[in-house]
Amino acid sequence: MPPSFDKTIPPGPALYVVPTPIGNLEDMTLRGIRVLSQVDLILSEDTRKTGLLLKQYDITTRQKSFRIHMHEQDEAFAIQRLNEGLNLAFCSDAGTPGISDPVATLIRRLRLELPMVPIYPLPGASALGAALSVCGFQTNPALFAGFLSTKSGRRTKYLQSITEFEGITVFYESVHRIEKLLGEIRAIHPGRDIFIAREISKIHEEYLLIPGGLSDADWTARMAQMTQKGEFTVILGPPTK
Repeated sequence: MPPSFDKTIPPGPALYVVPTPIGNLEDMTLRGIRVLSQVDLILSEDTRKTGLLLKQYDITTRQKSFRIHMHEQDEAFAIQRLNEGLNLAFCSDAGTPGISDPVATLIRRLRLELPMVPIYPLPGASALGAALSVCGFQTNPALFAGFLSTKSGRRTKYLQSITEFEGITVFYESVHRIEKLLGEIRAIHPGRDIFIAREISKIHEEYLLIPGGLSDADWTARMAQMTQKGEFTVILGPPTK
């Protein structure tokens, strides 16, 4: 039997933080589909990308762009709508909002200015959780660093600051800086394993474990195996005992 969508969300106001697939649209949860179908308005980091998802599931709820460069103005808009009693949902480009994606400043304002308005997080897709589940490392403890600074000096300073951390560290990186980041990690944390996840859940997804202590020639060979396209999640393995 097809899933039932007869449950209705309570009357507003409320904010629902709704994860969206990071690749395969089938990763959308049933609850996420229901909430997006029933709220009064969807705040979207990118209305075009969210629009593709809505079309996939025949969702006709109206969208409003949430612009990072104009977040104060769009936060004020959201607060006004909540004051009017509306139910809102927030969607980032892909994955779980608030994890290296927008929504944190809006949530903070709501907790300070409208503490009576409930904020509901929906579990869902995240590159962080997906990569951790297949890295093969002991994931406790784990440190999530997200995207490091684009400035080399700041990246180096941060990588040096975690040399004494006993667990694993997770980074996000773009195709434009992935080779540089990996080289910096190898230089500052020699001997440690590195796990790389690329394009998680997408057509060309790829996973690569680089053992610690490789010679320069072997390191170069491993780098040649990695397709330098798409989005990357990098996990620095635990220190060697």
